[in-house]
Amino acid sequence: MSKAARTRAALREVALRHFVADGFEAASVPAIAAEVGVTERTFYRHFATKDEVLFGDVADRLAWFATAMRDRPADEDLVRSVLTALGSAPTDPQLLSEIARLRAALLSAERIDRTFRDRQGAMATELRAILGERGESGLDAAVHAEVVAGAVFAALAVWTEGPAPHDVRRLGDLTQQALEQVRPAL
Repeated sequence: MSKAARTRAALREVALRHFVADGFEAASVPAIAAEVGVTERTFYRHFATKDEVLFGDVADRLAWFATAMRDRPADEDLVRSVLTALGSAPTDPQLLSEIARLRAALLSAERIDRTFRDRQGAMATELRAILGERGESGLDAAVHAEVVAGAVFAALAVWTEGPAPHDVRRLGDLTQQALEQVRPAL
């Protein structure tokens, strides 16, 4: 693991501890950075905002997803491509579960929904480009991208809102169910 990755992981771990101890709003970025032995500026090099600590896993997985989707065969069934790409991301199930628990405990449903909608839009934009590369027409690519992103994030929202523990396998099952429900529209 690179020094930058170790620093990011340490910042996330300490930030999560501060969020639990002090509350999300009261947690201090300078205190988090000082505990890790870095500057506040370093914190902001790794996380644009405190929110990103709690949603960075979603952004990281989306970046991985885009690369993995481009590696899938162009003629492969879209649902299979999406599930395989999502499943290929390196994850720490315990960390994902803990972050989901903290999001639900520390943030309002509106704040979580707003961030998920933003990330859903980013996923749809990326998928639309990928589907265009696969030869789908503009409208078909746009509709299919929105439907798939909506299904994926609907599963994520239901998983997040559900009771702890947030089992990552359950998230995979929900995502597969959601995509199978929208398959006829694809």
